[in-house]
Amino acid sequence: MKLLLTTGIMMGMLVSGLLLSPFVSGLPFINKAFAQTTEDTQKGTGTVKQVKLFANEVKVQVAPDNVLHPGGIEYAAMTFNGTIPAPVIAADQGDILNITIKNDGKTIHSLDFHAGLGPENVLSGNIEPGQTKHVTLHADTPGAFMYHCGADALNGVWEHIANGMYGAVVVHPKNEKPAKEFYLSFGEVFNTADKGLFVGSNGTTGTFDLTKFATDQPDLVLTNGMAHKYVPSIGEKAKIVLNKDPQIFKVKPDELTRWYILSPGPNSGVSFHFISGQMTTRDGASADGNDYGTQDIRDETWWVPPGSASVFEAVFPGSPLPYVGVDHNMNHVVKGAAFAVVSDASSTDKDHPPGTAVAPKGSDSPVANWSKPTSYEQIIKTAEAQTPLKTPGTPGNEEKVQNATLAYAQEAVSIAAGSSNPSAKEFFVPTEISVPAGSSVTWTNDDTTIHTVVEGTAQGGSGETPAFDSSIIAPKGTWENTFDTAGEFDYYCSLHPFMTGKVTVT
Repeated sequence: MKLLLTTGIMMGMLVSGLLLSPFVSGLPFINKAFAQTTEDTQKGTGTVKQVKLFANEVKVQVAPDNVLHPGGIEYAAMTFNGTIPAPVIAADQGDILNITIKNDGKTIHSLDFHAGLGPENVLSGNIEPGQTKHVTLHADTPGAFMYHCGADALNGVWEHIANGMYGAVVVHPKNEKPAKEFYLSFGEVFNTADKGLFVGSNGTTGTFDLTKFATDQPDLVLTNGMAHKYVPSIGEKAKIVLNKDPQIFKVKPDELTRWYILSPGPNSGVSFHFISGQMTTRDGASADGNDYGTQDIRDETWWVPPGSASVFEAVFPGSPLPYVGVDHNMNHVVKGAAFAVVSDASSTDKDHPPGTAVAPKGSDSPVANWSKPTSYEQIIKTAEAQTPLKTPGTPGNEEKVQNATLAYAQEAVSIAAGSSNPSAKEFFVPTEISVPAGSSVTWTNDDTTIHTVVEGTAQGGSGETPAFDSSIIAPKGTWENTFDTAGEFDYYCSLHPFMTGKVTVT
């Protein structure tokens, strides 16, 4: 019976795909439209902001090692820019987002933006492995909107969303009030390696389970890519540790905060609620189109349907106890849909958990990054991994630290934390290195966002294929290149062209 039901569902999907396919793939103008990016941009009157997205497939940890999932849970995800969710893209109302998408994966991907009107304006069409396309998005309507992979002309879109290929576009309205802003998504995972509560993956990396998806049985609900990512524990007398190394949201008492809550599904929505708090829902556009529409004032819970994003504002009076944001569907809380908020005067404007900050209104960049450089600490950390050292600064240790730093510089380069911010003091550390021919240099991404290492200069424009091109290097990822030929090789990050370095090969 179960087999018949599953087969029936799958056949239904196949029929739906066949019915939709002629209409979606039969839009010959789509690829042509995207070739007109420059022309479309020139028609606009707002600030043009450049966005680069990479589609790829990566392994991620979706549940921490805890009593609910001993050893944690791993999953073969699909991502934009190496993270779940994809980066939040911010614009001011009237701006133009010039978006470049490169498929670094091994299967067909595509893009669907909910923040615009018309297929030719929001759909990328299929992007084959290795292919690059462009979309020009006019940010005319204020609000928060989902974007996601559309797979192969909708064939498999459910799987690509469930695998993590979703993010949000935030359009700041003209009359927006200043607030501390946060980006948070709730996404379902249907995982072959997840056998239920109190079971880990035992080193197995799971993949998408079509039967679980079709019968609506998600294993986990991820908050920004991991279940219980922002929850240290629950319980007082009977305490359960959910995350031994949690990240916590911090706010100042009574300051205005704004939360962009993304509900990607693919099946269920989010009953969003702050325990001990109230919130105002500001969704869509106001009557004059220059502000967020106000849907609800100081209420308790608001439904965010799957495939959408909503804007919430709240203030949190100072308290020694945390506030908790949840999906008030309680089985979703057990599966990971909760996060802690601490209201404390020590909070700063830039203490967001990694990946949750939103580029504010008036920002030159569509993507925020508040990380601070810690390159020296990273040099010592890397050196210690090779040769154990005493704590830096210990008498008699200076020579070891100097030698270890020199050894690190000769064979490896750190992409410094915070280097995606043009105001950072360091980008590639060291900026210039010299190695003998035949040597390999390894770049380690110590930042919290993605980078690339591309031979040449951003202003090169020669049209020649670069001698080396790393493509995307995810946070904590590495990339290695062997230099066989003597010479001087300038390089830069194609995502952040102000980041430059040089390798001299002798």
